[in-house]
Amino acid sequence: MSHEKVVALLEELPAAQLELLREVLPVPWRLEPDGNGNGALAGAEAIIVRDAVLDRQVLEQARNLRTVVQIDVGSGSVDDGACRSRGVSIEVIPSPSLMSVAEHAVMAMLMLLKRVPEATARLRAGIVVGGAEPELTTQEHYAYNWVGLEHFDALWGQTVGLVGLGRIGTHVARLLRAFGAEVLCTKRTPLTADEEEGLGVRCVPLDELLHRSRIVSLHNRFTPETERMMGAREFALMPERSFFVNTARGRLVDEAALVEALGSGHLAGAALDVFWYEPLQPESPLRDTPNLIATPHTGGIPSAESQVLELREAARRLTS
Repeated sequence: MSHEKVVALLEELPAAQLELLREVLPVPWRLEPDGNGNGALAGAEAIIVRDAVLDRQVLEQARNLRTVVQIDVGSGSVDDGACRSRGVSIEVIPSPSLMSVAEHAVMAMLMLLKRVPEATARLRAGIVVGGAEPELTTQEHYAYNWVGLEHFDALWGQTVGLVGLGRIGTHVARLLRAFGAEVLCTKRTPLTADEEEGLGVRCVPLDELLHRSRIVSLHNRFTPETERMMGAREFALMPERSFFVNTARGRLVDEAALVEALGSGHLAGAALDVFWYEPLQPESPLRDTPNLIATPHTGGIPSAESQVLELREAARRLTS
């Protein structure tokens, strides 16, 4: 029979999540929550961390520790150096909700480039250019773009500027490289040349990024210093008929300046998942702004679903 191994949990979880984790833990692991100081760390060969802090003091209590599984949602922390000095491996699980925001940003870019809302509206309105009649399609015979859509494009070969390169922005960069886009970025702490090469991005000053990018996407944090960081000046620096995406925080953007840039046609389109006021105010001009895709802050998947996925992946990593 396999030797039973203990995995300690440093924080309290809701009863339903504890039960789920116990159900999905592989043999021979057994869960021992340590939130009440019951001494579970002393015999633990693994620790699962989400929001708690794992520092040298905790490590001193876990003399048998071999593995740390960190669910990286941005609130907990693990002392990497202390773990390395003890020969403890660290498995990092990115939050599914954060990755979902990255997917949402890329989806918005594709919808803008391919003019999905306009194409759908024309199709549903029954628009047919050139008087074409419906015919049975084959591999060789079909009616291409029968609604007469203009100025739609592919993501492949485009230059995309990411303002901010944290957990979400980094995943966006990886997705964009898979699509064949060139990726520029700004970052408070610049990447080394090797880091840029590994991720397939190039860090440049903000003004250069705005000037060179067909699409600009925000991924930095809101602070008093970053409020309205995208305003009339910044939108004017972007190329004519370029696109803007914001899945970060609404107050990073001067909404009146964005409305003006879209209304004048300087920007070909924008996509927002975040706003100054949420829910969006009834009188907000964004409700009637042309060429704007707006979603009600749904980029990240609901926390309950995200936490279930995190715990299942944490259990799986114990056998990897």
